[in-house]
Amino acid sequence: MIELPDVERMIEAFAGYATGKTISAVLIDDPSVNVDVDMAREHIESHAIDTVERHGKNVVLRFRSGYSLVFEMGDEGRIYLESQTVPPADNSGVRLQFAAGRELRFDAPGSRETVHLLEGDDLSSLGGLESMGIDPLSDDLTVEKFVELAVGHPRSSLKGFLMNPAAIAGIGNEYADEICFQAGYRPDLRVGQMTPRQLERVHLYLRRVLRRATLHWQAAHADPGWLINHRAKGRPCPRCSTALTSIKLKGLRTYVCVRCQRAA
Repeated sequence: MIELPDVERMIEAFAGYATGKTISAVLIDDPSVNVDVDMAREHIESHAIDTVERHGKNVVLRFRSGYSLVFEMGDEGRIYLESQTVPPADNSGVRLQFAAGRELRFDAPGSRETVHLLEGDDLSSLGGLESMGIDPLSDDLTVEKFVELAVGHPRSSLKGFLMNPAAIAGIGNEYADEICFQAGYRPDLRVGQMTPRQLERVHLYLRRVLRRATLHWQAAHADPGWLINHRAKGRPCPRCSTALTSIKLKGLRTYVCVRCQRAA
């Protein structure tokens, strides 16, 4: 499952090249992505990419024509630059070609990845984006706002709250576990049992984990103190060497160190 830092890394790999460049051709390899070919050719071909943005785990390409392409990455979506001479993958969805011989490709291996072509900057016509919560790396997610959101979900587990896209957008299974581990709280702890001070600590580590994973992905994942490198039942905790245990939350495998992560 891809998560917010993974999408950031995808964008960083192509945004510098693609921004300002004109699309010479739009190729729709998979009709299920639901992009109207005629509209795409009218409003994207021969138009330059103005900006590349991220909303949660969604990638938005805004064109100087006034139209936008929104890529819903789902669990396995991938967007990347490739030479036009390399055959597209079997799960290729959309290819945006540049005159210089490269193209921006969107692969959709699963069933949750799709693309939308919209007029203007307003994304509210997309139900999922309209109801999406605050981006965890946005300046809007202040500690006060985080506590306010948490107070509104008292019956949710801490991990369930972190992964709730209507509250906070873009946090998936692995990074929710990492945030809980770094903050020192059990992921199955009910949010309503936590004090404002404890929630402030979670906010601190939420920002710290995601920023480090986004800006220094390799260094973060090589850090011997990160849980993400040890997520398996019975593996030693990276801090105290206690055997990790696993539980199911929201139908997902969740890893816990019973010694380092407090229940309250």
